[in-house]
Amino acid sequence: MSHFSEFLDENLHRAYPLTDESAGQDITDAFTLSTALISDIYLCVPNIPDVDKTKFYIENVLIRRYYIDITIGYDDPDVTRPLGVFKNISTTAAVHSTYDFIPTEFQSEDAWAPLFHMTGQVIIGDTLETIKYLGSWSFDPVDDAHSTYLESCRVAKGLLNVQYLSINNRLFTGQIRLREGNNIVLETAQRPIAGGDTETVITISASLNAGSSLQLTNDDDVLSALIDRYGVPLRSINGMLPNVERNFVLLGEDCTTVDPSGDHSIVIGNPCASPCCDEDANITALLESIANLNLRYAQLKAFLDSTASSVDSLQNKLLVLGSEV
Repeated sequence: MSHFSEFLDENLHRAYPLTDESAGQDITDAFTLSTALISDIYLCVPNIPDVDKTKFYIENVLIRRYYIDITIGYDDPDVTRPLGVFKNISTTAAVHSTYDFIPTEFQSEDAWAPLFHMTGQVIIGDTLETIKYLGSWSFDPVDDAHSTYLESCRVAKGLLNVQYLSINNRLFTGQIRLREGNNIVLETAQRPIAGGDTETVITISASLNAGSSLQLTNDDDVLSALIDRYGVPLRSINGMLPNVERNFVLLGEDCTTVDPSGDHSIVIGNPCASPCCDEDANITALLESIANLNLRYAQLKAFLDSTASSVDSLQNKLLVLGSEV
């Protein structure tokens, strides 16, 4: 490793990894790519029949105060987009720091599509000279002066490697680890393919019970497995569907209450209908009130009877007086 580092140090100021013919001037002739910036570069290119390893070049260098982006292109009229970028290269990183290639992830839907998912790595040398020229600098390999072709030996073609992993229309590159979750089993196997080669097949299986090989391929399979294990689930109440968390919420109105009772029960009550006179003190007070009411009734009746008797006596006296007159 030390010999390799010494080799990089000795080659900081050579055209490598560009070809000797590439002068590295941008299209405005205001910027020349420093030979000290890139110590080495490596691209892993898919095995496309028409790909030419001599046509890969540096298409753009974006220089900011703290970061540098190096974009890689392919010199062919049918490849109209950059292939990818070595992004956010720190201008303060240690000499010979490495950065992974980030592919464009463009779906060209033609023979060149694999180029947009290639991999690679760059080794950065000294950025001191480069950061003096802040800006975006583009190159066009129309002539040697503006060319930034990479040495063909820095491009490997036809290596058997994983180019990317696609999940939910997102492409992931670099170091990727597949990890088994709860009741998930990952199995790998080698399968022969055309041409005498082999391919690696990764099978992802899910089971409701540890050790089971139950395959869940669609929603109906999942629902059937859940019903077999737990019974038919509650789907709606009077046509009302559950919330996003699959729950129903019971609410009480007016004098109705809904309270939990134990771990799996609820109590629906009506406090307004509960008896309020079942205590001895209340009954005693009620009886006393009834007795007082009866007493007042008796007193009022005696008063009415006495008054009626006095009225009758007065009428009789008036009749006697009237007859004497």
